[in-house]
Amino acid sequence: MYYPKEEQETVIIYESATKLFDIYTTVPKHIKRLTEYYTDSLGNCQLEQFLEVEKDSEGICIAIRIKASKLPYVSIFNK
Repeated sequence: MYYPKEEQETVIIYESATKLFDIYTTVPKHIKRLTEYYTDSLGNCQLEQFLEVEKDSEGICIAIRIKASKLPYVSIFNK
């Protein structure tokens, strides 16, 4: 089961030292869109580091944390 609406969040931090974005989200549509954005047409993940995946008891992904060198376009979060 997903996090309750009151607890859902997306946090983006830019780390100057590594020049990477640290993106953490528990928002279901952001999880879906980020996963799609960072996967190429062959199904290969294009992330420098996939740091964390949290799944519920049914195996549904309810949180992800990734590091990436490029930030997705802003509309990925606003649709």
